[in-house]
Amino acid sequence: MKSTLLHVRRLAVAAALLGVVFSPRAVSAQSQLDTSEAAAFLGSWNISIVSDFGALEFPLELEDQGGKVAANVGSFDPSGGMTAVTDVTRSGEGLVLRYEFDAQGQTVPASLTITPDGEAFAAVFEIADGQFVVSGAATRAAN
Repeated sequence: MKSTLLHVRRLAVAAALLGVVFSPRAVSAQSQLDTSEAAAFLGSWNISIVSDFGALEFPLELEDQGGKVAANVGSFDPSGGMTAVTDVTRSGEGLVLRYEFDAQGQTVPASLTITPDGEAFAAVFEIADGQFVVSGAATRAAN
């Protein structure tokens, strides 16, 4: 029974990840966070995480839009498009982005937290209110 539950949970996580890959959303929305509070995070990023499903990468764009932070997060599939994120906040030294994506008709909450880690930046990606959590790195994209 325990093995079956583990397989069901992994299947649900896989479906959620596929939802991220295949659900493009509209781009260009802004949060209520002032850019002065997120200046160190503005720019183009590559988020790299490692999960039970292997290594995954996706882009993140953070920019100033009228004095507020505008955020767009990509999917693991480059053809998947970008999702606009309007819930961007600070948590200690980190920046937290909360958004939702469609996974086979189900809306699934997700969050991405980027935190300075010495000279680098750490990334934590959560799906379904913490039921699936993976960590990795955030690196500035070469322009």
